[in-house]
Amino acid sequence: MIEDTLAAPPTRSGSSFQELLEILQPHGINARSSPRPNKSFRWHADVAVGAGIDVVRAELSAGWDWRYSYENSSGELAISLLNAGKAEMLIAGRNVQRTPSEMAIVSLPTLQEQRVEAVDGRYSSVTLTLHTSMVTKVLSATFGSTALEDLNLTPTVDLSTGAGQTLFQLVRASTTGLYDGILARSPKASALLSEAAIQLILENVPHRLIDRLNRYPLDAPPRYIRRAIEYMRANLHLPLTIADIAGTVGVSSRLLQSGFRRIHGTTPVAYLRRIRLEAIHDELSRPENLLPVSEVALKWGFTHMGRFAALYRSAFGLYPSDTVRRARGVCD
Repeated sequence: MIEDTLAAPPTRSGSSFQELLEILQPHGINARSSPRPNKSFRWHADVAVGAGIDVVRAELSAGWDWRYSYENSSGELAISLLNAGKAEMLIAGRNVQRTPSEMAIVSLPTLQEQRVEAVDGRYSSVTLTLHTSMVTKVLSATFGSTALEDLNLTPTVDLSTGAGQTLFQLVRASTTGLYDGILARSPKASALLSEAAIQLILENVPHRLIDRLNRYPLDAPPRYIRRAIEYMRANLHLPLTIADIAGTVGVSSRLLQSGFRRIHGTTPVAYLRRIRLEAIHDELSRPENLLPVSEVALKWGFTHMGRFAALYRSAFGLYPSDTVRRARGVCD
């Protein structure tokens, strides 16, 4: 169930399915519907848009048949969860059943039709769409020149599995971050969340090239790791992803991951987080800084203030607010 992924129910509503389509079409959801008559039909929906990522929440009081046209959505990847109801998708000519115990993983150009059913008068879903630019970047860093549509991804993931639970948490963080506006204000965090979701899918959801992941050498040479760190430090102001860093230094994302673990005993994401914490510490230590701690943290990609404060204290032995007080000469 995904009730707790959202802070509030969808904000727009109506009784005409055509009105719902008019809301969705500007966001790339091109569909034609075949309604099943229901005099009391109601819908509730809204859309949150971020940098390279969208989320659609929808609730229907009755079932509908959808026919999709996604010819202009090559490379886009949708992750969809059911909160109530059930659905049957037609993906590249294959029928796929959906229930609330699974999430759907769909390359949008391969989605042809969907028949949704309301159970006890309710169908509810949350769909996160990752845009082509990010998907292509991670695909290229992992497999080279490969089209998403050619992977033949397994279309559903059981939420009870480890991969399903981790992906669920990533979708929840992305969804809540988009709807409360945090990710729109922190493109660095948005980029890393999107990349993590795509990488998790590529490494854990069966597809045509998954065996290739085990054919790489074990480690990247130290010189690539040094160059990666230099690139991180020179570009901290950008919404970096691991795919960006790996592509710049000329290795795959997996080689970069294994090289960091071998040489530094940590992951590239954790290392990047550490040097961003250093940047925050430097900024908060300046007497001329007038930004609140939360805005400085958000600027450098930290969206959860409690977790940020704990990480900061672990790194520097004091809380961010203590650093500000010291910088301004304020005594306890």
